[in-house]
Amino acid sequence: MAIEMEGEGPTRQARAAQCQVLVVDDDAVCLEEYKELIEALGYTCQVATDAAMALRAIAQDNRIGIVVTDLEMPTMDGLTFLEELSQRFMPHRPLVALVITGQASLESAISAMRSNAIDFLSKPIDLGGLSSSLRRASTHWMRIAADRRILSLRAQEDSTNANPSIDEESKVRSAPTVRDLQALAAQMMKNRESRFKFFDARTLAGPAWDILLDLAAAGLKGEAVPTSSACASAQVPLSTALRHVNQLVEAGLVIRRLDVNDKRRTLLELEPDALDLMTRYLASSWESIDRARG
Repeated sequence: MAIEMEGEGPTRQARAAQCQVLVVDDDAVCLEEYKELIEALGYTCQVATDAAMALRAIAQDNRIGIVVTDLEMPTMDGLTFLEELSQRFMPHRPLVALVITGQASLESAISAMRSNAIDFLSKPIDLGGLSSSLRRASTHWMRIAADRRILSLRAQEDSTNANPSIDEESKVRSAPTVRDLQALAAQMMKNRESRFKFFDARTLAGPAWDILLDLAAAGLKGEAVPTSSACASAQVPLSTALRHVNQLVEAGLVIRRLDVNDKRRTLLELEPDALDLMTRYLASSWESIDRARG
């Protein structure tokens, strides 16, 4: 079977590296076909021939983040399997489910969505539909993973603040000294160097970085930003800001799409891998500043 593959750019490779896909189907022929399609799209894929095998694989391998399951399976059907995922795994780790079935119906779709499936595909599966579903699943997985990292950092901070051994008086800061300002300047330079470990320095001129920060702040809340608002955050002429937006889109860092509620405007959001990189960069910067203050 000839498969038309998407471009092998860094964005797709980085996205695929973030988590693995697990396909569950009792039909060996379908299972092989789905695995071939998914791997052709650049994702790492595992397979399971029944729900019990899939549950064991998920419990043993934290790299699995996207589960693609058939609904019509013996012993444990797809809906029961989804309920197990929803109760046993989803509260504790980033995990996204997609459903594939040859018996598509509104009732089964609603049942699947109630069990936290985010998409519903009918057999036979085409490459374009599968690609779109996996992109949405990757975006959703990235957002869950980012939210969990932020919650973990906040929990660590709250635990530190609650530690009675810390002298509260030491937290009271006076006006900065010359040495404090020198240390801050040095830290800002380190943050700049750290930024370029995550991103291409040629792409991130001043306005582009301001736009990226604005989109990261929105992305961490699961939101997109109107293009006009993102341009305003750069505090440069609109034509200049739009040029930088175009560069970010071309670099594979930003997605531009029409607002479904207002077709007159466009929205911007970070690509899933870019949001993950920004989250890691911000967490790294926060930790560096926190250590410097301590």
